[in-house]
Amino acid sequence: MKRGVVNRATRTCVLTGAVLLPVAAWAGNHNLSYPVVLPEGAGLSLRMGLTAPRLEGRWWYGWMEGQEPVACAPSTCTPPPGVDVWRVYPQEEGGHWQAGVLNGTPGATVGVSEVDWSDGLENTTWSTASTIRVETTLYTALDEPLPAYEMQHLHGQGVREMRGVVASNTEPAIASRTESGDATVITPCARLTIQKLESSASAQRPQPERFHWNAVTGEWNGAAYTLVNSAVWEKGDRGRSGGLAAVVDVSGKALFRYDWELWRAALPMHVSSAGWYRLTFSLDGSAAGGKRCGGYALNTSIAEAEVEVGEQYPSVVDAVWNLSYVDIYVRQKD
Repeated sequence: MKRGVVNRATRTCVLTGAVLLPVAAWAGNHNLSYPVVLPEGAGLSLRMGLTAPRLEGRWWYGWMEGQEPVACAPSTCTPPPGVDVWRVYPQEEGGHWQAGVLNGTPGATVGVSEVDWSDGLENTTWSTASTIRVETTLYTALDEPLPAYEMQHLHGQGVREMRGVVASNTEPAIASRTESGDATVITPCARLTIQKLESSASAQRPQPERFHWNAVTGEWNGAAYTLVNSAVWEKGDRGRSGGLAAVVDVSGKALFRYDWELWRAALPMHVSSAGWYRLTFSLDGSAAGGKRCGGYALNTSIAEAEVEVGEQYPSVVDAVWNLSYVDIYVRQKD
C-alpha cells in the first residue's frame, strides 16, 4: 500500500521547448510534504526553524482536464480559458516547505501499523547486473492530525521523477496545506541486512526453518554470505555512501533507502551471485544482549505491523524479533 497526502498523477503537456528538470533531484534532500514521527527524536536531517512555507523559483501551471490533472511550464503553454488554474513549485527549485514533525517521548513506544517494502522489490525478478533501490517505509496512525502538503507529479519516472507542491495562482502563491491522520516513522535504530541464502543459483525457494535470527550480529545464521549489514545510527543522521540512510524522497515522504548494486557484489568464489537473497529490516535495541542502537534507547516497534503481500515475493513481519524481511530471487544475467 502506498499511502500519502493527496498526490496528483499528472499528464504532462509535451510541447516544444519543454523544461527538463534536474537529474539530481532524487538525491534525498527534498522538502518534507508528508508528516513524520521520530520516536527517538533523531534519525532524519530536516530544515530547522522553518515556520512557514516559502515558494520561490520556477513554477508550473496545473489544471484539470476532465478527471485528469495536467501540468506544463509557463514558457511552453497557456492554460485553456475557463479552467481553475493552480501553480506547482517543483522540489529543488528554491522553495521551502515542511510537513508536521512529531518527536517521541522517552520510554513511550511508537507502534508501526504497516511496513511497506517498495513494490519493485516485491514484484520484480532482478538480474545479477541490476541496481535495486531498496526502500522501506514505516507508517503509524496519529492521535492528532499533522499538517501535510498536496503534491503533484510533473516529470519523468525513477531517478528522473519530479514532483512539486500545489499552490494558488496568486502573488504571493499560497501552498495547498491539508492534514493527515497518518505519518511515516523514522528511527536511527533501523538496520538493513542483505544475505545470500544459499551458495548455489538454484531457483527453488530455500526452506525458511533453516535460518535463525542472530540478534547479536544482526543477521540470519545459516545464510551463505552477508553482503550488507548497516544501521542508520552507525552512519549518522544523513547516512553515507554504502550504508542505509533515512531520506525524504521526491514526493516529500520520509523513508529508508539503500541503493544495492548487485553487479558490484564481491562474493566468495564458491557462492554464486544468482539465487535467493534475504533482505531484512530490523531495529537495534530490540533484544537483550543483542545489537545496541548506539546512544539511543529504542522506542519503535514493528511487532504488530501489517505488510503488503507482493505478487512474487511476499514480505514477512517477525513479531518475536521485531523485524521484517523479504526473500527475492536474482537470475543470472543473460
